[in-house]
Amino acid sequence: MNLKSNRLTIFSAASAKPSGKPLIAALFGLLLALAPVLGVVAASDDPQQVFLTASNRLTFVDLLTGDMTDIAVNGDHFTVVRSSVIYYDRAHRRVVVATPDGRLLPHAFIQPAEGVNRIDWHVAPDEQTIAWTATSGEPSALTTQTWVAGIDGEDARMVFSDGPRDGIRAYPVAFNSDKSLLYMDYQPDTIGDLTPFRQYAGLFALDLLSGETHALPGEPGCFCGAGIGANTLLRMTAAPGGGGFNLRIRGLNNGTETTLPPINNDTQGGDVLIAPDGSRAVYALAQINGFGTAAQSVQTVIVLVDLLNLTQYALTAPSDRLLRPVAWTEDDSAVLLTDPAAMTTWKVTVRDGALEAVANGLYLGTLAGG
Repeated sequence: MNLKSNRLTIFSAASAKPSGKPLIAALFGLLLALAPVLGVVAASDDPQQVFLTASNRLTFVDLLTGDMTDIAVNGDHFTVVRSSVIYYDRAHRRVVVATPDGRLLPHAFIQPAEGVNRIDWHVAPDEQTIAWTATSGEPSALTTQTWVAGIDGEDARMVFSDGPRDGIRAYPVAFNSDKSLLYMDYQPDTIGDLTPFRQYAGLFALDLLSGETHALPGEPGCFCGAGIGANTLLRMTAAPGGGGFNLRIRGLNNGTETTLPPINNDTQGGDVLIAPDGSRAVYALAQINGFGTAAQSVQTVIVLVDLLNLTQYALTAPSDRLLRPVAWTEDDSAVLLTDPAAMTTWKVTVRDGALEAVANGLYLGTLAGG
């Protein structure tokens, strides 16, 4: 396979299965496998995929014509929302909206006010609601305000004010199924941006009607991975004696709980990703030496969790790449993974654990056509 560095390359495979759109499948093969249904409409009315590619560029790919639009960016927290991508522009300290026709626009209602030094957000799976946090103050006295609004800015309201706290900010994680609760984390400021996987320290629930908060069971815990979805909390916890990570599986509606023992003794883990139908999940485990240096060496294993039978096993053989689960695809029968160091996207099939390179950009999401 030839991963070109100067443009996006999508790989097709004879074994790729169509998922209900034969025209796209016929044209682009595995491109369709990368397209989870998100219910969004792109400006061109064609389905689009978007990748973060080399040299800090957003690349939009039209799945019907193959046309690509590149936009130079300098940002983070890239999030696909309906027909665009929102992100934080580091150079101008603004929240920006990027569209498939190449425009960069200021976000209409999420922007840092005077004194705000950080903004984070979370979009509900139905893309109708967004929550965001604005953190301000000195590192030793951080204050976080949490807001919720319709995706178009309707009914914007502050729902929670927290702090000051020493080096800790509140961070939005997930909505519950009816969006009456917002799950959040008390996140160590800046540390989370430096870890190889997304991790959490003190998960809690915010009642969006009463404004009351309560810690989730077992919280605060270690600064470890977690995932919330389909009314389920998956929480990684450090096993005694440095022997890897236990996995707690808790039903958020019924309070049932099971703990699965460690798969191995890896020292890093996270990026827990629950399938939309709630039947399974994946997460990453890694052994990393010299993280962030030229001499960095990695071995990553992707773990599959059966949430119906409450079992787990290593889905992949150890890989010498730092692979991060980012999206379920192909009717929850496969998972897309990104390798940030190589700026590539991979796919692992649940059936057999086979890894396959599919693109030379980091997959961000799909904007479905109308």
